[in-house]
Amino acid sequence: MLIRSVTVGLLGLLLTACGSTRDTRVNPDAADSVTGTGLQSMDIRTMANRMAADIKEWGVLAPTSDGKLASFFIYEMVNESSDTINKMLVLTKLRTELFKAFRGRIDILDRSPSATDLSNAEQRMKQRGEVTGANNKKVFGSDFVLKGRMMSRDRQAGKLKSSYILVTFELTDLATQKLVWTNDYEMKTESERSVINR
Repeated sequence: MLIRSVTVGLLGLLLTACGSTRDTRVNPDAADSVTGTGLQSMDIRTMANRMAADIKEWGVLAPTSDGKLASFFIYEMVNESSDTINKMLVLTKLRTELFKAFRGRIDILDRSPSATDLSNAEQRMKQRGEVTGANNKKVFGSDFVLKGRMMSRDRQAGKLKSSYILVTFELTDLATQKLVWTNDYEMKTESERSVINR
């Protein structure tokens, strides 16, 4: 009887604890209820959309008059800010928005180490006859490289912290090293909360 009462009591506590948790799906374009300083989901989405639209509108990646597509790859984003952020989250979202904006009218290259390793392994298997397929294709050369930099200016007085974040992207012509496009996204926040950003 005592064991049954304890079991029922523990089950009741467990159900009460589970009932008090908060699990809510929110719009990624809405401001975070968990604030603090640093980029929020809405900033990453807005920034990627703006940059993709601006690069397309600028016209530097437009096909040539004879129909040749421009090619580029995204190199890196250097984070010199106080905001701890997964840089690949920003770059992957930007690459996706560029892909959607141009709808196949540019060649986006994957120059990640994992893509190079996979390509080399596939070439070796074709040479040994382990898999089918032609082995006479060359790796695409790139016309441009896109890179980013994230910086911040942070101030604190007592509990109040202020952070100004500037994210700049640059598109460089790899033949001439000429900067052919650049734009930035900026935001400023103030907060008394201590929030862990990852």
